[in-house]
Amino acid sequence: MSKLAMPTVWTRMKAELGDSDAQYHLAEALRATDVAAAIPWYRRAARQGHVAAQTMLAFLLANGIGVPPDPRRAVSWYRRAASKGDVGAQNNLGYMHEHGAGVPCNPAKAALWYRLAALQQSAAAQFNLALLLLDGRGVDRDEAEAVHWLRAAAGQGHPSAQYRLALCLREGVGTERDPSEAALWMQASAAAGDRDALAALADRRADVVAPAAEGGEGDGWEEEAFGWQHQAERRPMQSVHAGAMPPG
Repeated sequence: MSKLAMPTVWTRMKAELGDSDAQYHLAEALRATDVAAAIPWYRRAARQGHVAAQTMLAFLLANGIGVPPDPRRAVSWYRRAASKGDVGAQNNLGYMHEHGAGVPCNPAKAALWYRLAALQQSAAAQFNLALLLLDGRGVDRDEAEAVHWLRAAAGQGHPSAQYRLALCLREGVGTERDPSEAALWMQASAAAGDRDALAALADRRADVVAPAAEGGEGDGWEEEAFGWQHQAERRPMQSVHAGAMPPG
């Protein structure tokens, strides 16, 4: 059994004596098998200012994991950790402000927290900020800056950012049209399992199969798109919004 799943006697002893690092590590070990038992240890460490414990406690409270949902208290813990520079807390606090969870809906505050996390290379925050910029929610609409952040997140392997970047390149939104680069990002997103990208490539197959059936040659995408279509049909729906993501 891994060390994470079996805390040592020494770790538990240090946690009982008030060591915040030991309390956090004990909570992490317990979370693998009993989230409810981990909550008190996260709380004890968080109250001593342990930033990672504050962020994880906030995440569990926000999502009602191992404890009744309490978004207002989650926001309080996120805010403490975010003010100390924790990237996951900053991104998730932005999400809470954007969606009005535990606080009044305020896209402008959401954009501020997303930007702070984005500047620290959080791919999730870069993507979230890009969506606000594309829609002009909480910030002035700026498609060029949105593409900048989509590129940053896509370069880190964020599938949804890769998909949205592909759309921008295909349509010339915030950047010059580049169908070839758009296709590359769409394929990367689909390969990572993004359902929208899988569906888009499956639709592309439908577009190229019809000309071929009529005697045309198609454009070479048919075989690849056919494979993506089957993946799209088999792959279960996955949540990609920031609120479902663990801190980090």
